[in-house]
Amino acid sequence: MAAEEKSGGQRSMASRKSLRLTFRVSDGSVELLSVEHLAMITPPQAGEVPQAGKHSGFWLELQGSRSKVLAHRLIDPTQLNSVEVHSPDGKIERKFSPVRDGVFEVLLPDMDEAKSVVLMGDPIAGRAEKKKAAGEAEGKAAEEAASSEIARFELPRSGKGR
Repeated sequence: MAAEEKSGGQRSMASRKSLRLTFRVSDGSVELLSVEHLAMITPPQAGEVPQAGKHSGFWLELQGSRSKVLAHRLIDPTQLNSVEVHSPDGKIERKFSPVRDGVFEVLLPDMDEAKSVVLMGDPIAGRAEKKKAAGEAEGKAAEEAASSEIARFELPRSGKGR
């Protein structure tokens, strides 16, 4: 595998094996439908790994033992249920819509040390909007909307060398 320079001086290995993960979003939940092992180079993901509680949006993390992040892939939030709305005064808000049912695929490196795939991001159901409607303090609602783990999927083992 060839090494690539990532921002921040981190080095990541280009994988010549990929996982094609197929997910279904239905009734506000996410389900991993299938995991395919492909003999292809995994497309790179630009930028540093997003961090829960610090970054917004949605992404998948390929995790090894002790939840070590091995790789990540950003996900288009419109595939789930939210978008960022930018106003002329510079304010950025996250707007939620009803969760749409659908299927999406993601490519991640197929690494022997990978144990699970974790969907990270803002609440899919728009908990913050519901709390605001219920009259709770806006600061507390924003805290509840911080990016965090939404779903975790253990990767099936497929024998030696995966």
